[in-house]
Amino acid sequence: MSRRGPTLTICSLVVGCAAVLAVIAQDSASDHRAALNQYCAACHNQRTKTAGLALDAMDLGNIGRDAEVWEKAVRKLRSGMMPPQGAPRPDDVTRSGLVSWLASELDRAAAASPNPGRPLLPRLNRTQYANVIRDLLALEVDPAVLLPPDDAAYGFDNIGDVLGVSPVLLERYMDAAGQVSALAVGDPDIAPGSDTFRIRQDASQDIHLDGMPVGTVGGILAKVTLPLDGEYDFT
Repeated sequence: MSRRGPTLTICSLVVGCAAVLAVIAQDSASDHRAALNQYCAACHNQRTKTAGLALDAMDLGNIGRDAEVWEKAVRKLRSGMMPPQGAPRPDDVTRSGLVSWLASELDRAAAASPNPGRPLLPRLNRTQYANVIRDLLALEVDPAVLLPPDDAAYGFDNIGDVLGVSPVLLERYMDAAGQVSALAVGDPDIAPGSDTFRIRQDASQDIHLDGMPVGTVGGILAKVTLPLDGEYDFT
């Protein structure tokens, strides 16, 4: 049994619907072209070019080509700024229909050719970098020592558009990562050691010593360098 008949019928319906939609779109564009010519092109035409616009020369069949111009036109029409006071104005039905049609055509053009803009590679500024190191590794580092100053815009140094990543800056971040990782992990070549501090035999242990906590008597005061985070025994 042949099934070719229903298939041909469905294809015919699809082609027919597409043709009808195309005719509707053309009729709609021509209707709105008449409104533009009547209320807008008197000033915005190829001869006068008021505000640098010649709407009579723009193709309504390809709204996306001049999307920026039509977006401004939608805002002006929607807010009632255009046509200006004293000039012939369309009735509310005509104006709202034109605005709705332009907006839908702009949306359709944007969906057909999406343009998200220039991709941005976000990064932290040096203060944020130091905060992340503190939160993740419990290390306090000075970002001014590790990294160069960040570019600023409008008084802020955390705006992504101006925080570029140059080869030189990337090298500095690599150096900073090496220093931070060494602080976090430590030097495996460092062996346990000890220091001995002796109190002079003639030193008095019955009085308060300068530099010691208030209220204490005697003791010893010495400067000690602790190279790594860890547990230290004082005996």
